Amino acid sequence: MNSRIEKTKVAIIGAGVSGLTLATFLQKSGIDCIILERRNRSYIEMRQRAGVVEGRGVEMFERWGLADKLLGGPLAQTIDYRVNGSSRLFTISDEGGAQSKFCTQQMLVNNLLRELIDVMGGEVRFDVTDLTIINEENETPKIIYSDKDGSHKLSCDYIVGCDGDKGVSRASIPKGVLTKYSHEYGYAWLAALVEAPVTGNAIMAVSDNGFVGQLPRGPQRSRYYLQCALKDGIDDWSDERLWDEIRLRLCDNTIENVQVHDKTFVPLRSVVYAPMQYNNLFLAGDAAHLVPPASAKGMNLSLFDVDILAQSFLHALNDNDYSALQEYSATVLPRIWKYQDFALWMTDTMHNAGDPTQHGTFHQMVARARLDTLFSSPLAARLHGDYQLGKV
Repeated sequence: MNSRIEKTKVAIIGAGVSGLTLATFLQKSGIDCIILERRNRSYIEMRQRAGVVEGRGVEMFERWGLADKLLGGPLAQTIDYRVNGSSRLFTISDEGGAQSKFCTQQMLVNNLLRELIDVMGGEVRFDVTDLTIINEENETPKIIYSDKDGSHKLSCDYIVGCDGDKGVSRASIPKGVLTKYSHEYGYAWLAALVEAPVTGNAIMAVSDNGFVGQLPRGPQRSRYYLQCALKDGIDDWSDERLWDEIRLRLCDNTIENVQVHDKTFVPLRSVVYAPMQYNNLFLAGDAAHLVPPASAKGMNLSLFDVDILAQSFLHALNDNDYSALQEYSATVLPRIWKYQDFALWMTDTMHNAGDPTQHGTFHQMVARARLDTLFSSPLAARLHGDYQLGKV
């Protein structure tokens, strides 16, 4: 162990969207912080993740003076909801407000890394191993970790766990402190990155054969999402089967096979851990909550968490006002539960409206009626649009 104990104000574990965004906000505000990340920078830059930055997130980056530097991609304004090949366009409108953007996590992460490290001179320590959190009551928090230069001890005022569902941050909290709330949907998504652009609008489609979605991932690529069984693996989904199912579920035999770059499987589940803080450790993003990808809210809930945390740290460290930090969980959890409800609505609607073998034809017809309501009721359309924009 190095004899010298390093110090910082805020230690952040994890260099994903939430950790990098928080560090960028703090660095911009003159608050010392260090990110500890177990992967190397190249891996973080290349990691493919989906993402839509909702209108509320766009406004957040504008408020912090970073939107022009960090956000790219086309507007996420129109969704093509299809039932058995019949297309209906749902346009999200916000009078005078910011629109959502198809800014993938990879794009946002690369922009954050460049702004934080290369422009602002912020500190991200990569290839960290053997990380241990010391977070005792009435004691200064510390983190012990190793890297290529040996073992280190970092003393800090606060620790923020942005290291995901399987990270060390939440695992460091003693048993009995947190309550876990969870729901398993009973199926998964096959996500396939393909060498073909979205030629029109983002697609969320159901048919009697199941759900399929197509979202843009840059000018020449898109990602397809297909409902599949939890037990499925790569060997069950050849490229030929993938394209056959896409054509079948979109009711479109004109779609051609193109290069498939990768395939991953995502079990659909919802999870919330409460409270999201323990002593001087705060959880943000996937370390505290998960939503199924049908809602496109995972990254956006993370951004909301770190926005609240950044403002709370400013009050605590600059004004000696600790009330916002103490109320962090109470502030963010109501929004998390609202968007868990939205995620449940989106996931059940888009899957029940398709293949009836899981929940039956009664639920199939009810789900299709829900979709119809978006186009027949201005009130329903406005609420759905507000959820898509993050305005609820």
